[in-house]
Amino acid sequence: MNLIALRQSPEELEPPTQSSQPEDSSEAGMFSVRWLVAFFARRWMLILSTAAVVFVICFAAFLFAKPKYEATALVLITPGQERVLAADQMVGNEGQGTPAAVVVDSQIEVLTSPAVMGRVVDALGLVNDPEWNPELPKARQSPLSYVRSSMFKNRTAPDQLRERVRQDVIERLAKAVTVKRRATSFAVEVSVSSHSPPRAAQIANKLVEVFLEFQLETRFQTTERANSWLSERLTELRRDVQAKEQASEEYKVRSGLISAGGGLLSEQQTSELQAAVMTARTALAEKEARYRQVEQLISAGGSADSIAGVIDSQVITQLRARESDIARRQADLESRYGELHPAVQNVRAEREDIKAQINGEVARFAASLRNEVAIARTGVATMEHNLAAARGTLTGNQDSQVRLRELERDAAAARAVYESFLQRFHEITNQGQLRTTSAQLVSAATMPTKRSSPDLKMAFLVALGLGFAIGIAVGFLAESLDEGFRTAEEVERKVGLPALATVPKLRPGDFKPLPPSSQHPAGYLVERQMSAFTEALRVLRSSILYGRLNQKTQVLAVSSALPDEGKTTVSLCLARVSALSGQRVLLIDCDLRRRTLKDVLGLEPALGLLQVLSGEANWRQTIFVDEASGMHLLPLKDSGFTPKDIFGTDAMNNLLTELRGTYDLIVMDCAPVLAVADTRVLVSMADTCIVVARWEKTPVRAVKSALQQVQSAGANLAGVVLNHVDTRVPGYAYKMKGYYGA
Repeated sequence: MNLIALRQSPEELEPPTQSSQPEDSSEAGMFSVRWLVAFFARRWMLILSTAAVVFVICFAAFLFAKPKYEATALVLITPGQERVLAADQMVGNEGQGTPAAVVVDSQIEVLTSPAVMGRVVDALGLVNDPEWNPELPKARQSPLSYVRSSMFKNRTAPDQLRERVRQDVIERLAKAVTVKRRATSFAVEVSVSSHSPPRAAQIANKLVEVFLEFQLETRFQTTERANSWLSERLTELRRDVQAKEQASEEYKVRSGLISAGGGLLSEQQTSELQAAVMTARTALAEKEARYRQVEQLISAGGSADSIAGVIDSQVITQLRARESDIARRQADLESRYGELHPAVQNVRAEREDIKAQINGEVARFAASLRNEVAIARTGVATMEHNLAAARGTLTGNQDSQVRLRELERDAAAARAVYESFLQRFHEITNQGQLRTTSAQLVSAATMPTKRSSPDLKMAFLVALGLGFAIGIAVGFLAESLDEGFRTAEEVERKVGLPALATVPKLRPGDFKPLPPSSQHPAGYLVERQMSAFTEALRVLRSSILYGRLNQKTQVLAVSSALPDEGKTTVSLCLARVSALSGQRVLLIDCDLRRRTLKDVLGLEPALGLLQVLSGEANWRQTIFVDEASGMHLLPLKDSGFTPKDIFGTDAMNNLLTELRGTYDLIVMDCAPVLAVADTRVLVSMADTCIVVARWEKTPVRAVKSALQQVQSAGANLAGVVLNHVDTRVPGYAYKMKGYYGA
């Protein structure tokens, strides 16, 4: 297995532009999916182990938790059902003008209120129950609860301590109570969880009972408060009515506005005078008409018959009757004796006497009519005078009447308010005697036979889900805390330089078939020249030598940011693979602190690089030939370290100049950049420099700092080598076992 990465040079790398990005935006989504798959492939062991631990802990906590039992009582809340009186006569009439659902929700809030819970706690003595009061001596306390209770006992007064304990019990009870509606109905389920089945049923029933009593008490108290207020208000209104009515009567007396029969006396007198004047005027008109008619008949010489018909006098009627008898006798005597007969003459004289009596009676009647007309005129004038006086008096009383009517209206309004409050007072008094509520118990809670928690099936699912959630979170945390490079793409994205190659990690099992002298990466390269490891070094060589066609690479500096990154292994393997390809290669050990190359190859040099630079020996005298690959090595002695700046002298430049004429490739194994200052001098002398970073170990910031220092020294950076890559971990490298397995 191996991941082979051949990247462009830094000069050829250009930032992507908008036009160069693919039109298909699905690549980002595919990258995200691939990243997730790679993430789970990389961290599956951590995720599964964390999930297993969390699952075991959570499920064990559920499994060994003390069982709880839930008892449920059913309550029906029917807004408006308690309205025995009219709706406008109710006090505290919940639901009037409010949606029924809101009323039910409000009742649920009352049912779960601390006031109701406190009554249940006091009624059942839950403060003395170890289940609800963990601070009791018999209850099993946690260390935190014990310390907390001890602190309160030392600092709190006894009364305050009891109240605090009571409030804690109320809070625990509230958490154990669940109240919910059944769908959209008015039925409400009141459930209580407890470790004791009888206790759960007892608390549920007691809670409903206390709730119903609380409703009755609340309604009774509301009625009492209303009655008390109305009673005080009625007393004030009664006094107000009496004062206003008394003020009206006193003003009426002062103003002379005496009333009789429901109205003012002056108004009644005026009305009576008006009626009398009208009657008198009518009678006067009749008498005047009869008098004028009689005078006209008399002056015109009307007959006695016509006059008698107008006058309608009994005396005249009798005289007319006698005249008629005399006329008949006259006619009879004239027909019998003639006109000259004395009897006839007597009858005629008697008739004339009767006529004279009739005329006299008519004259007397006419005079009587004339007197009656005069009297009637006088009476009418008198009545009109009295009416004018009464009207004047009534007109003078208008202002007083306006004020009187105002006082009477105030008194009437005050009496109306008083009567309304009095009626309301009696209605509320009657209402307070009605022992009805808007809630009723439908089904009492029975002792549960099955435990409600823990539900092992649900506990299993919860523990499993929680375990995987925490496992994934831990995986993401580990991923975020991982400061190293994981892929070649990350190297290019984070440091801006290409990953020249990714060198696979060799495991102990890979060395078992090899001879003891070859059981190291450089020996594995020679023994397994068709392996992915060897091919990765060939890729690195090709990237260095042929990555820049316009620049020849003859002197190569290999370094790292920190120690133990594998830069010596990469230098040795790169030199060997170049030598095996037919090049003349020289490997120079420039790490004055470690001097690892001689130990890997099993050499004991008498002379080394320091002796060459100091002029004590010629470089040809210190060269060792690697028999396995034909590579030449310029090592360092075991001792002889000098603090002098030997690499910054002309001797090193002259040495490299002379070596360029002999070798095709010169590889300098330099010390870590951040650890040793000599490396900055060496990289400036090389044609190309590469930095080795260990997979998932070397921090990105360390590599960036090393690259910055190398570039500031004037080095020509080719890129980064990602070393020790575990290609068996999915998500980091491409699988090529089928190709390199042979």
